[in-house]
Amino acid sequence: MSNDLYTAVEFESLLNESNVIDGVFECLRRIWEDESALTSRDFIDAEYQTRLLEYELSRVYPELYDDLKSQMGNHPVMNLDTGCGVIMDALSIREGFRLEQDLAAGHDWDISFSWAPIEGLPSETTSICRRWFDAATPSQVSRDDYRFIGGKEVPQLPTTEPAYVWTRHPDERLESAFKGNYSAEDIMDIYDGVKQLLEDIIHESTHTQFLVTSDHGYINHIGNTPYSLSDETEESLSTKFSSRHTPVANGQAYRVLEREGIIDRAEDTYVVKGHYKWKKPGARKKVMHGGLSLPECMTPVLRINTDSTGGS
Repeated sequence: MSNDLYTAVEFESLLNESNVIDGVFECLRRIWEDESALTSRDFIDAEYQTRLLEYELSRVYPELYDDLKSQMGNHPVMNLDTGCGVIMDALSIREGFRLEQDLAAGHDWDISFSWAPIEGLPSETTSICRRWFDAATPSQVSRDDYRFIGGKEVPQLPTTEPAYVWTRHPDERLESAFKGNYSAEDIMDIYDGVKQLLEDIIHESTHTQFLVTSDHGYINHIGNTPYSLSDETEESLSTKFSSRHTPVANGQAYRVLEREGIIDRAEDTYVVKGHYKWKKPGARKKVMHGGLSLPECMTPVLRINTDSTGGS
């Protein structure tokens, strides 16, 4: 079933890792670590490979989403004792693989890259910001150890141990770029802006240790997909879901979607699994959050030490 999604090395990871999602991470590395994966030419193909990987894995390993959900919570950014935690809204593991390579090539920094599951479902900013900082939105957090960056300019950053920075990018540009059928902005331009913002944060900070991550990732519906819906399930989604999550309620439509494995329940919320998309009137977003999928729920974790002597 590999369809060039993994070689023997990644297959060994899937078979032998004590945590299957660690094996998935290596498969995603194969797709996204190529330096051209984020270019307009290859981005749609890499997205399709990501969807196909998740589609096939979830069928041969039905426990995939249960495993992912069971690991949610206790995110490493909330366990910092020192250094600076940088939360970049909707930064995904796609960009994480590229950042790992570009930052290592451009700077004399110690860098490692791994992943962590989101704090909880739904996989969207409001829910996770409440869990982490007890505020409705990142811009409403008021703490001496925290700074929100809504634009491209870096303000004076906190010097506390630890400190936290939450940026509105890349989500702001992703949301505006991917509407309708095509992107109005090249994905590499968005990535370059995020990379520059991160470098500026690191240079402006008094800290030498950084944990760079996100509140959640995203799915992108541009291009083809192996996921399909029957007329009944598409009608159920279009009438009950305006986004990839909705409050739990009674009704035949929800029962149909649960029975078909298209939605899952997380406490008082229904979330859409995988990469299903359905027709809605008007302009449609291509980048979406809130559901239960690998690119949404596996956040990048870049650990950066800028002190070449190894100090803290």
